[in-house]
Amino acid sequence: TKEQKTRMTTETNDRPEPVIWFEGTLISSPRQSGGAEDWLLETMAVGTATRKIILHASGREHSANIRDHARKGSRLMVKGAAGDEGSGIDIEAISLAFDPSHDEPDGDR
Repeated sequence: TKEQKTRMTTETNDRPEPVIWFEGTLISSPRQSGGAEDWLLETMAVGTATRKIILHASGREHSANIRDHARKGSRLMVKGAAGDEGSGIDIEAISLAFDPSHDEPDGDR
């Protein structure tokens, strides 16, 4: 019936998910999670020396960037969104930049 079809429609969420930005340091070497282009990174945000943040990054571009630039102690800039509750992932990475690329325009520290 028409009434049943109406009840089965999905609701739309007009509010976009908040974007999270932070600068931090890798506290361990990145590790693959699942597939070859799926990574977990343990970080510490600047100014929060007590809380580990788990990042998840996936995809070809993230993988190349992580393989080429991410090492324990690397500084990074992160743009992301909140991870799914209960997943153990704090932030899903949208964009990652590792040092020295975000230090100075010419790469100098």
